[in-house]
Amino acid sequence: MSPVLYLYALVDGEPSGPLGEGIAGEPLRLVRLEGLTLVIGDLEAPPRPDRETLQAQEAVTRRLADLFTSLLPARFGEHAPDESVFAGRLASRGAELIRALELVRGCVQMTLRVFGEPEPVPAAVPEEGGPGTRYLAARLREVERARSLPEIEPLREILRPLLRAERVRRHDSGRLLGTAYHLVARSQTGAYLAALEGAEARLAGRRIAATGPWPPYAFAPEPAA
Repeated sequence: MSPVLYLYALVDGEPSGPLGEGIAGEPLRLVRLEGLTLVIGDLEAPPRPDRETLQAQEAVTRRLADLFTSLLPARFGEHAPDESVFAGRLASRGAELIRALELVRGCVQMTLRVFGEPEPVPAAVPEEGGPGTRYLAARLREVERARSLPEIEPLREILRPLLRAERVRRHDSGRLLGTAYHLVARSQTGAYLAALEGAEARLAGRRIAATGPWPPYAFAPEPAA
């Protein structure tokens, strides 16, 4: 296979220390393209998605997150043969990525998983229109449910002052109802965890588990095709 440029993260600002090495022990470097700064490593070939390599990339990403005030992690395996290919991918997304970097500035991700019985699904109101209209309305309800987690609504009042942003992924898989990804100022992680102490009493028998701080994985825009 041909050598590749391997993308670890998009960042803003200067690092507070040495970038160090990537997943293959390669020295990391900054590349500036389309008004954005990339953390890049030079690999002999794209990495294999085995457990050891995935863990290595997570470790690299966490280390880099401590060096920059604003960082968007790249998905595993994001690579290109040269800088021009990365430039092409970024050309139409500059404004979106700059906004995302601004959103996560100074923040980390806290991950809140919710276990228990789901809230009852409200009965659907009969839709007017033809089969196509009714189908689209049903699909919209499915999408909205996939992005909702009403089971933690009692917590939102105490968490809202600490949150810069929230992303939700509903699971409805066994006892795991869903996951809320919370963007919190790095200095507020202790306050976030303290706010959750004793919070299960508000949740009608449901259980929560919080982990973090993590790099803001859930707040990075989806990669371009």
